[in-house]
Amino acid sequence: AKCLATKMPVELARCVTDPICLANLLCIQTCTDRPDEGTCQIACGDKFADTVVEDFTRAAVTEKGCVPQRQDDGSYPVPKPEALVSSFTTTDLDGNWYISAGLNPAFDIFDCQLHKFEAPTPTTLVGNLQWRVKDPIAGTQFVTKYAIQTFYQDENQPGILYNHDNEFLHYQDDWYILAHRPNEYFVVYYRGSNDAWDGYGGAVVYSRDPIFPKKYEKEIAEAVAKVGVKWSDFQLTDNSCRAAESRLEEIENDLIFVETKVAGNLQVVTRNIGDEIQLLEKAALKEAEIIEKEIEKDVIQAEKEVESGFRKLFKWR
Repeated sequence: AKCLATKMPVELARCVTDPICLANLLCIQTCTDRPDEGTCQIACGDKFADTVVEDFTRAAVTEKGCVPQRQDDGSYPVPKPEALVSSFTTTDLDGNWYISAGLNPAFDIFDCQLHKFEAPTPTTLVGNLQWRVKDPIAGTQFVTKYAIQTFYQDENQPGILYNHDNEFLHYQDDWYILAHRPNEYFVVYYRGSNDAWDGYGGAVVYSRDPIFPKKYEKEIAEAVAKVGVKWSDFQLTDNSCRAAESRLEEIENDLIFVETKVAGNLQVVTRNIGDEIQLLEKAALKEAEIIEKEIEKDVIQAEKEVESGFRKLFKWR
């Protein structure tokens, strides 16, 4: 918290005065010392996200270095070439696909994972990725999220696709195609890196149908076993994609529940992080005082300039 207050007071002040960003901070605090601390923190980012959270995260992780990078622990090693498909073109993936099974709860297992792919060239793939997370504010509803990602095929190994050179947290993902049956399914094992975590990873099964194609389960299990992954560790996803509430209802529900849930979290969590919350509040007040003083200086300077201008005007006359 000291680094946040001293190195990025403006972003911190904006965060603690934004209900979603403050809720994200409180959520992250509940992850401390948990066995799944990293997964828990990622889930907080999924649940509580807006532009203020994004700016705060960029400043804390990338620009100011207040969050040290989690190093690669070898959980997701680079696969051997023989574990990948030997022939493959990105045009094989053109169209709509669903993630019907996933390995990593932090990244792979969500409802309604509809990914729309286009292949501008036989070696390029552009994905419009869609998934849902339960709305932590409205409670019973969900939030649909979107992302656009572009992949380029390795020149020597057709089973590898790279998604690099991204601005946010400088993240990059490497996809390894383990198995592929045209217009039925394809299996992706991936590993990635960003400013917060080097060496994260997971695996997913894409299928044309929203429901996992069980008739291919044996061959898919054999494919993931080649990279040391057990099929029994995968979970099937729910791609029924039920109708959403209207956007107006969603906004109304969010507005109704934001203050209630954030206030509730403050009452429960502040007992453990009271000092840090007070530090955040002091930083916000300090930033407000600085802004107020700057405005006063500008007003005084403007008054002097106006007064000087009038004097010159009357002197000339």
